[in-house]
Amino acid sequence: MTRSWVPETVSRGHVVVLHGRGEHPGLYERFGRRLAVDGYTVVVPDLGTAPADWFDGAGDTARILVGTDTGALRAWETALETEVDGLVLAGTPLAAAPGAPAGREDEIAARTSCPIHRERLSADPDFHWGELDAGTAEPPQRLPDVPVLLLHGDADAIAPVDPVTRLGAAHPQASTAVFKDGVHDVLNDKVHRSVAARIVLFCEEIAKGAVVLPEVAATRSTRVRRAAPVHISARVDYSVRALVELASSGRQQTCESMARTQGIPLNSLVNLMVELRRGGLVHSQRGCEGGYWPARDAAEITLADVVRVVEGAVTSRHDDAERDAVWTRLGGAVADFLERITIADLAAEQRAAA
Repeated sequence: MTRSWVPETVSRGHVVVLHGRGEHPGLYERFGRRLAVDGYTVVVPDLGTAPADWFDGAGDTARILVGTDTGALRAWETALETEVDGLVLAGTPLAAAPGAPAGREDEIAARTSCPIHRERLSADPDFHWGELDAGTAEPPQRLPDVPVLLLHGDADAIAPVDPVTRLGAAHPQASTAVFKDGVHDVLNDKVHRSVAARIVLFCEEIAKGAVVLPEVAATRSTRVRRAAPVHISARVDYSVRALVELASSGRQQTCESMARTQGIPLNSLVNLMVELRRGGLVHSQRGCEGGYWPARDAAEITLADVVRVVEGAVTSRHDDAERDAVWTRLGGAVADFLERITIADLAAEQRAAA
C-alpha cells in the first residue's frame, strides 16, 4: 500500500521512493518523516501503481525520484521516460554479489547495521525474507539528462560499490557519495541521518538552483571584493547564453551540447534548465530523442523575463535599505532596459559577430 508523508508547511518538493527486494512502503516511515520535517512531500508507492500517479499533487515543485536496490534500477529506467527534475540511486545493484545471505541473521547483517531497523525487520510480518538472491534487471545504457546522486555503502556485500563509483565518474551530471562502513539498505542503515541530509542538500540544489562548488584554494590576495552596484550573476549569464544557443541553432538540444558549445559548467546548466522550464521559457523532452527548445518565440523572451525566472526580481536591496526614490528609479531604469532586449536580438548579434 502506498505511504506518504507531508510537511506541515507548503511543500518544497515531491520525493518519490521506490523500494527494493523484500521491502514494502512502510519500512520508509523514518525516512519519510525526516524529509517531511525539511519541507518535502515523500511518497513511497506500491510498485504495482503507474509512474503517472506517483507525482500527483506535485504541481510546479521539484520532482525527485529515489530508488534503492532493484528500486534504483526501476527509478533509473523510469527517469529516462518520465519527466523528473532529479534522480537518486541508492545501493544500485550493477554487479552480482559474491553470494546470497545464508539465513535471516546473515540477511539482516547484509541489509543494515542500524539496530532499530534490524529490530523492525525481525518483527515485520510483511517483510519478505530471502529475496536478495533473486536476479536483477540489466541497468539502462545511460543516465538521464537530469542531476543524479549516487549513494552507496563501501561495505555493501549485496551490490559492489566499484561499478557505482565508475558510473558516477563517467557522467558529469552525476555526483557520488560513498559512506564508510555503510551496507546495502543505505537509506535505513546506521548512516541514515547523513544519507537523508545528503538527499535534502541534493533536493535544495534542484529546487533552488544552487550549485555546491568544490573547495578551492584561497588566492594570494586577501582583499574582500564587493559586488558592483549592478552585478550580473553567473546564473543569469549562463541562462541567457543557453537560450541564445537554442534560438541560434533552431533545433532541440541537450544540456551536454549547449554546455560544450557555450563553455558552461554542465551541472550548473542542468539545474538552470530546470528553472527555465518551470518558468515557462523552455520545453523539454526525456528519452533518447530528448532535449530542450524555447517555449516561446525568441523575439518574445526578454532579458527581464530571464532575470525574473532565475533571480526572482530585476533588482533587490539589503534588508535595512530605506525606500529611497533614487533606488526605485534605478530599478525601473534597469527593468526598462532589460525589457527592450530579447533573446532574438542577442542571437542576431551573435550571428553577425560570427
